[in-house]
Amino acid sequence: MEVANELKRLSLDINTVGLYDEAEENEKMMNSLEAEGERDGIKKGTNNEKKSIAKNLLEIGIPKESIMQATGLSKKQIARLM
Repeated sequence: MEVANELKRLSLDINTVGLYDEAEENEKMMNSLEAEGERDGIKKGTNNEKKSIAKNLLEIGIPKESIMQATGLSKKQIARLM
């Protein structure tokens, strides 16, 4: 009963009303998840583009070491493209 009374008191207290807004907190969390998803998507897209460029460079005969230096891909990643 004490807890219920305290919750009622806090819910009516002008200084505590609005401190926690569930809808606002949920929106912040969703925005954070969306931003994280965007970052992941950009990272994957960038990595795919690097691989595509590396593959094209391999096809025209550019040495693997030069491709590694230019794209930041590892020797193993480049070998998988062949």
